[in-house]
Amino acid sequence: MHSSFKKLLILFCPSVVFLLLMIMLVYNKHSAQHEPTPLEIKMAQIRLGTSVEDTDAIIGTPPDLTKESRGVIVNSTLMLDESNPKSAGYGPPQDYKLRTWKGEEVSVTVVFDLDEKSVCHWSWWNNQPPQSPYGPYRVFERVGLF
Repeated sequence: MHSSFKKLLILFCPSVVFLLLMIMLVYNKHSAQHEPTPLEIKMAQIRLGTSVEDTDAIIGTPPDLTKESRGVIVNSTLMLDESNPKSAGYGPPQDYKLRTWKGEEVSVTVVFDLDEKSVCHWSWWNNQPPQSPYGPYRVFERVGLF
C-alpha cells in the first residue's frame, strides 16, 4: 500500500467509528421508553396456572372477546394455530380458550386450557407504538433516504 493511502485510512476509520458511536448514543438517549400500561401491569401479575376467575379478578373486568381455538403452546408468550406448519414440531394441537381484553393503547390475550388454567398470555399495540423522532428510520426519512 502507498503511505498516503495508509494515512488516509488512519484518519478516516477512527472518524467513521466515532460518528457511529455518536449516532448510537443519540439514538439510545432519545429512543422512546415504553412505560407499561395498566393492562400490561395486570397481565404481568397473571402467572401460569391461574384460574379464569382469578384472572378476571386481577384484570377487574370481563374479557371483551372470548373464542375457542386449536393450537400448540410453544412457550408462555407464544401459541401457534394448528394451521401453522411449524406447530407440528411442538406436539399435537389441543383445544384452548382465548380471552382478550382491549385497552386504549394495548390489548391482552390470555390462553386457558380445558382445565381453565392459564397456559400462555401476550399483549400487542392497538395502533403503532410511539416512536422517537431520533430513531434511525425517522432520521433517514427526514433526510430523504426512505
